[in-house]
Amino acid sequence: MRAIILSAGLGSRLKPMTLHKPKPLLKVYGKSILEHTIENLKRNGVVDIYVVCGYMHNCFDSLQEKLGFKKLVFSEYEGKNSAASLKFAIDYLQKGTIVLNGDLYLKESFLDCARYSLTQILAQRQNMPCWEYILDSDCSVLDIDVNSSGGLSDGIAFFDNEDDIHLIKESILECSDDEYWEALFLRLIKKTCVYAFDCGQFYVEIDSFKDALNSNTLTPKEVAQNCSDDGVAHRLGGITNINYKIKFLGKDKVIRIANKDIDLIIDREFERDIFSIIYNSGISPKCDFYESGIRLSDFMPGYRHLQNDEVNGEVLVKIISLMKKMHKISHISYPNFPKLSLVDEVLKYEEIAKLNITSQIEHKLIITIAKELQDGLCVLCHRDLQLPNILYNGESICFIDFEYAAFTSPFLEIGNFTSEICASKETIQTICDIYGGISIDDVFKGQLIANYIWALWGFIYNDFSLARSYLCRFDENLKYFA
Repeated sequence: MRAIILSAGLGSRLKPMTLHKPKPLLKVYGKSILEHTIENLKRNGVVDIYVVCGYMHNCFDSLQEKLGFKKLVFSEYEGKNSAASLKFAIDYLQKGTIVLNGDLYLKESFLDCARYSLTQILAQRQNMPCWEYILDSDCSVLDIDVNSSGGLSDGIAFFDNEDDIHLIKESILECSDDEYWEALFLRLIKKTCVYAFDCGQFYVEIDSFKDALNSNTLTPKEVAQNCSDDGVAHRLGGITNINYKIKFLGKDKVIRIANKDIDLIIDREFERDIFSIIYNSGISPKCDFYESGIRLSDFMPGYRHLQNDEVNGEVLVKIISLMKKMHKISHISYPNFPKLSLVDEVLKYEEIAKLNITSQIEHKLIITIAKELQDGLCVLCHRDLQLPNILYNGESICFIDFEYAAFTSPFLEIGNFTSEICASKETIQTICDIYGGISIDDVFKGQLIANYIWALWGFIYNDFSLARSYLCRFDENLKYFA
């Protein structure tokens, strides 16, 4: 038997790792995906193996020598899809040929499900939008639903019917270069009998870091190590993100990997757009955003997370000065950005948490204050100025992690900050004096909304210690307005 592994692409959705090596060379369980694949194939008697390379094809050379596959260099891969790669390898198609993508981590032997002398797809079920194979009772493909919400989909091709080889090649050549190679089946099912067999969950497609993390194929540390020049990753602090210091393309960087399911709350594209406003402002270190959801920030030598015992009068002046600099970015100057509706934000967190922690009277107060704040001044706010998100080098301050940033009320920002540092009433008054134009009542209104939202956040992500902490603060806020 023969195998053709399609591995020519850029792997854009896996940047930044794929900026220094191709996607099939991502390491899982201590070996590259490609090495796992070839070992799996060889265990099943497949020894004639071709790997179609393109992007950074020289990176495959050491494995080629080690594993004994044949490398086919497709130099025109850029701007094209996997159908073009398979066209390039079309002369290597024969009876007994397996075709698969280079980003599949195979968990078990897929050939146990194969039927010999047939043209077939060894597939698995997806719980997401996909191409779904519509079958008859004999597993013959009657049609393909290209807009399905889930079902038997994708997989590995096993072309083992000698009579179909010329039709398969013909169908490949009918595909455009911007199509996936699987599009050949849209043509082929009109010419001959194609089968699709449900092989269970036998592979993980590592098309993105999120795929790998959600399937537990990679841990966050392994993601960081894969992105590192030298495979070394040093853990840093973080709550919303899992952060590591790495060496990336010769520079010290902080890689920020979102915790699972944080997309319920965070809009990463909006975060990137917000960050473009403050780029080169001195508010935050430079941060690069990737399609994979990974963010790489410049590591700030000499800076550390601000500690509570360092928050004295001088440091407060620095923090409030930087905060005011950010708050000078008014929504009036950026009308295309949405304003954050605090009422909608409260209701969103309540809906996700599915938890009632207030009386009807208390809830009415929350909504009333939220509406009051959102109808006032609207400026760019960080919204999560807890101490781990404030860096300090003994002289200068900068802010990091803008995933909750939005155009909203500065009172919410100051309320959140004063709550995070557990400021006394005297300290709050000092902060009001430094900031100017704000009263203690305004700060406590901001605290009420911020503490309520963060308490719900804690319940949503099962951080009950955090949730209880914010609930205690929220309870004090309620007493203030009683």
